[in-house]
Amino acid sequence: MSEHSRSDASAPLAAVVDLGTNAARLALATIDNAGRLESHGRWRELIRLGEGVRETGLLSEKAMARGLACLARFAQIIEKHRVHLVDALATSALREARNSDVFIARALQLGIAMRVIAPEEEARLALAGVFAGEEARPERALVFDVGGGSLEVMLAEHDEVREMASLPAGVVYLTERYLKNMPTPHEQVQVCSEAVEAMLADVHFEEAELTEIPFIGCGGVVALAWFLTEGKPLGGGVNGVSLPASFFEEWVGRFAGLSYEERSGLRGFEMGREDVALAGLIVVRALLRWGRKKELGVSTGGVREGRLLELLKSSAQNR
Repeated sequence: MSEHSRSDASAPLAAVVDLGTNAARLALATIDNAGRLESHGRWRELIRLGEGVRETGLLSEKAMARGLACLARFAQIIEKHRVHLVDALATSALREARNSDVFIARALQLGIAMRVIAPEEEARLALAGVFAGEEARPERALVFDVGGGSLEVMLAEHDEVREMASLPAGVVYLTERYLKNMPTPHEQVQVCSEAVEAMLADVHFEEAELTEIPFIGCGGVVALAWFLTEGKPLGGGVNGVSLPASFFEEWVGRFAGLSYEERSGLRGFEMGREDVALAGLIVVRALLRWGRKKELGVSTGGVREGRLLELLKSSAQNR
């Protein structure tokens, strides 16, 4: 994608595209004198790019068409806003698909130069995005990013990743493998839950420490927070909201019993997630059980915000 100069060169505008397995995101921002992000717009589309990748190892033509159509719209937004700094990141789906080079080449024809990032960079950027603009940051925290293709779990200390694990517990892949029906039978929920719990059992963070530090969820947790609070979270938004573990204990079984139409009709529910939201509930429930936590915090920050901060701070240092 070509770069464009802004009329106000003293406040460069950055854009980051975050192309995930389930959703594509775009964010525009500048940075203020205190080093905090100032948003100039956020966009998100459900594209299900990773549909079938775990089974076939390939991006399907239909999935690529959805992804490229979304990127074309993002390219128009970036062009319209005369963005100065641009980066476009891809995560799990393009890491795993054998034909990811085909998609990347087609994206480049639209003017978007995608780069596939490793799980370690994804975790680092997600953590930076979660803490972006937070004045009261915990000294230590367990931060997790529920994605469509993977689950990143990070033990953070002083805003840095001390330990991390990337698990194949993305909601698209779990849904495709285990949660095949709506309403979803108890047996399918149980097998999926056991699979996630087995993955977490192999993550050897210090157990005593986990019980003492806050858990913060981002990524797909944000969409879950909206309908778990019936679309009316305290303060009008979900960033910083605390959700009790009892919500997830209750809602796994409750949500599993709902039809497609009943899921769509939930207050605060985002259409397009009817099938994968159950996997998200199962993943978060398993994480809270694993850490013996009674609640978790929700953050709307993530990879794109982390990369925006990185781009803008680097630009400021080089000026």
